[in-house]
Amino acid sequence: MSNRPRIIKELIGNIVVDEIGYTQNKSLVNAKKVLDKSHHIEIEIWCAQHYYSRAQLGDENGKRDGIDEESIKELVVNSIQHLFYYSFKLKTFTFINFEQGTRKIRTVLQVYKKEGILNVVTEFHHLEKNKYEVTVITAMQQDRFSIGVGQFALEIDGDSSVLRKFDGKNLIDVDIYN
Repeated sequence: MSNRPRIIKELIGNIVVDEIGYTQNKSLVNAKKVLDKSHHIEIEIWCAQHYYSRAQLGDENGKRDGIDEESIKELVVNSIQHLFYYSFKLKTFTFINFEQGTRKIRTVLQVYKKEGILNVVTEFHHLEKNKYEVTVITAMQQDRFSIGVGQFALEIDGDSSVLRKFDGKNLIDVDIYN
């Protein structure tokens, strides 16, 4: 019995190197992009009656200035990408409520204005695929805003932000987004 003939790899034609086929990404030196797609996320913004009472009537200190609805909506919209960034990056941070009956997660959104810091207490809920509801619970424009123990505050500064957490004594910087 004779051995079967060996297959000889012959070069047929020229070798073409696809320079853009395989490039370096965050994981590998040689990877090929096969899809680049963005997802649409819907956000419904609601305002609690408590917020409207404070905005229109005020409290024991009078009407609250600087908490108009347009400023609140602008801050919420500008905060979305930052909140998702921190939520993906940090295992200890979540801002979305998924189930009824559990303790509500509330996040304070902050932005510096010339009259003081605008503080907006928000509660985000998942409604359905790619759809979320955010409720503005209350808002105050003052530099010394009370944040609960374990609660997160997101300070927006243009395209940058700082995520902080109150540990009971101090507001600790958790991470920065530039």
